[in-house]
Amino acid sequence: MDWQFLIVGVIIFSALAMTTIRLIAFFKTPASGCHGCSGCKLEELKQQRRSP
Repeated sequence: MDWQFLIVGVIIFSALAMTTIRLIAFFKTPASGCHGCSGCKLEELKQQRRSP
């Protein structure tokens, strides 16, 4: 029974650690959610919306 608690604890701790790392990385990066990807037209749509 103790092994089950240990394994579940390790899994939960790992998931929390990975989530924390990803959240920190997400908030430290610039506002761009694409991370420099040019695969979509999001930037063009933003520019069109800004221009009168």
